[in-house]
Amino acid sequence: MSYRIGVDVGGTFTDLMLFDEESGRYWRHKTPSTPHDPSEAVLAGIAAICRQAGIAPAQVAQIMHGTTVATNVILEGKGARVGLITTEGFKQILHLARSQTPGPLAGWMIMIKPEPPATLADTREVSERMSARGEVVRPLDEAQAEAVIRELVDSGIESLTISLINSYANPDHERCLKAIAQRIAPNLPVTISYDVLPEFREYERTLTATMNAYVKPRVKTYVHNLDQHLRQQGVQAKLNILRSDAGLMTAETTEENPVYTLLSGPSGGVAGALHIAIRAGYPNILTFDMGGTSTDVSLCMGEPNIARETVLGYFPVKVPSVDVRSVGAGGGSIAHVPALTRALRVG
Repeated sequence: MSYRIGVDVGGTFTDLMLFDEESGRYWRHKTPSTPHDPSEAVLAGIAAICRQAGIAPAQVAQIMHGTTVATNVILEGKGARVGLITTEGFKQILHLARSQTPGPLAGWMIMIKPEPPATLADTREVSERMSARGEVVRPLDEAQAEAVIRELVDSGIESLTISLINSYANPDHERCLKAIAQRIAPNLPVTISYDVLPEFREYERTLTATMNAYVKPRVKTYVHNLDQHLRQQGVQAKLNILRSDAGLMTAETTEENPVYTLLSGPSGGVAGALHIAIRAGYPNILTFDMGGTSTDVSLCMGEPNIARETVLGYFPVKVPSVDVRSVGAGGGSIAHVPALTRALRVG
């Protein structure tokens, strides 16, 4: 028999479903989430649901896992210390952003500008330049680049982003810098912008690549440890992680490009609800997914509505994702009336 397990880790509970592809039978299990280490709840849930179905963990052929690890790292501000290397003259690319401020006319006066995932102190420039056609305008100064990378590594960065101007047209200089970094610090996670988002618009490409580097160490450790613990538990199944656009990717791809999992959890609920609705004859639906921590809604017209950009906090991260709107009020949210305003507040 061939069994598949779906796992959805929420802020309050971790939900699992075991499906027998031959008979069509399925089993469900719910276990409290373990925020300090989400893998604990996943492993406990898999063991419990296999006992419930009367099968050995080794009989499971595939595990599909929706995770909020990357999202929580960004929202809690607990990512890695990221070093950024960019083309000479573009050191302030993340700080200039799009020069937009929120709110009314006085928005620029009251705005507290958020610190980007790579600080100016951890940003370095290298001498090189590509044209928009991908032609070398200025060759990469490899000696200078090596000195810059050594300086960043010695300063204590935990992850490195390389994002050069016009590298979407020709990534040769980015790949050369990555090879130098891996030679100097073999265990340092390195992200090049061409691998994450090979598109023009330098700010969005640099920000998305930097976000990938920001969450990469935590997500890589989580996915690797989960895979190892599954093997120790007797599960030899292939581990797939749910992407933000409701597709699947391998554990190895997730470790390299975790930025594509920023809306992994909510997208699975939308895809599942739409699958059932279409089979019932209702292709146009509004999904409503209330968990213990938050509530997610999404409008679907025959298929999930895929957005090209995800906004997390103040930062627009350009990765394809299911268009989900989330509010911080769930089944476990506390309602209260502050003494000062006497207005009902939830969450």
